[in-house]
Amino acid sequence: MKKQVISFLALFGLVLVLSVYYVLLPTNLFIQTNGEIKDPNIVNVDFTIDESSNLYFATLDSKLEEKHNNVIYDFESVVASQTYDNEDKEQALNKLNYEYRIINSEKEIVSLIKESGYQNAYVEYLDSMIKVIVQSENLTNVQAAEIVSIVIDNSINGLLPEVTYVK
Repeated sequence: MKKQVISFLALFGLVLVLSVYYVLLPTNLFIQTNGEIKDPNIVNVDFTIDESSNLYFATLDSKLEEKHNNVIYDFESVVASQTYDNEDKEQALNKLNYEYRIINSEKEIVSLIKESGYQNAYVEYLDSMIKVIVQSENLTNVQAAEIVSIVIDNSINGLLPEVTYVK
């Protein structure tokens, strides 16, 4: 019986380590290119950005994604570590689940704002508010109130949004 428990724990630990390793792999390992690569450390990826405002929103999205990835990495390292006790791991798992809920909520709110007629939108949960940036020539009080209503109806916490716009 004792050998079975040890074997089970060893296999479970191996599966856990491999799954954490797979999650933490860089995503550029899976990018396929059409041409030959002279240097294996350089991958050419073609993309286009139509307008400068799209670049602004793409930069904001990239920084937000990096922020979320860093938070997720920190919590996953706590869960995978053997130096933390079960209570710390449970707290890290809860915070990890909350971070995923925030990510999904941000994406949902962005899509709802875009559906209401805005070309680009950015939503970020901060400690004391929800930051919202939309692309618009001008933003009236009625339009801002509609955006605030969308954010409040679809947020996962009781924070109020701060709405700004860029041209």
